[in-house]
Amino acid sequence: MISVIEQQKPLSAIASLLFVGGYFGLTFARSAGWIPESWSLIPVVETAWLNFLVVLAAMIWMRIEKIPLSCVGLGAFQPSRTLLMWVVGTMAVDSVAVGIAAPVLTSAFGEAPQVARFADLPGNLPLLLMLLPVTWLIGAFGEEFFFRGFLMAAIAEVLGGSRAAWISAVVAQAVAFGLIHAYQGPAQAISIGIGGAVYGAAFLLARGNLWPLILAHGINDTLGFIFLYSGAIQR
Repeated sequence: MISVIEQQKPLSAIASLLFVGGYFGLTFARSAGWIPESWSLIPVVETAWLNFLVVLAAMIWMRIEKIPLSCVGLGAFQPSRTLLMWVVGTMAVDSVAVGIAAPVLTSAFGEAPQVARFADLPGNLPLLLMLLPVTWLIGAFGEEFFFRGFLMAAIAEVLGGSRAAWISAVVAQAVAFGLIHAYQGPAQAISIGIGGAVYGAAFLLARGNLWPLILAHGINDTLGFIFLYSGAIQR
């Protein structure tokens, strides 16, 4: 399960810490309102593209250091029935886990507050068509690369690369993934953290293949935005 990942060249702990610190530092700065609103490219995306720049920097650094992207799960993309199985399976388990947790979280914290940045999406087809490719790049690819790929590999490496280290990495990145979505309220942040744990476990079970998670994440986001656009769900 984990041996495929362990065979790769390890990540530098110091460099990894800098990239992780940069990513979460930008997230905090955005949440605190320290980044000018004029930097927002699309209302729904706001300044999340800054976090994606950290992802690009990490990828460039890996190329310079000759660390293969397969070290963080980005091997060659190979469409297959197995890939489709992992995509569908990840989405199904995620839906069940979050579906079970949602009523409990709603009871404990109440409904997640309205998120203003989604206000322009219902009925706005041009915004939807602009948003979908961006969310695939920044959300599906960027977040999966950073959380399920880079961050998990870095944490596991620091903890020794054992099976227990990788399991700990799944939990740690899930907590971090929930925290960066704290702006959606505690119930939603915890739900997203649970989803992050599902995706992290799927990454290990899929023998370190990140592509099924990118596809599952992208499809989930696409469906969510389509539902928001149609008014089927409200924010």
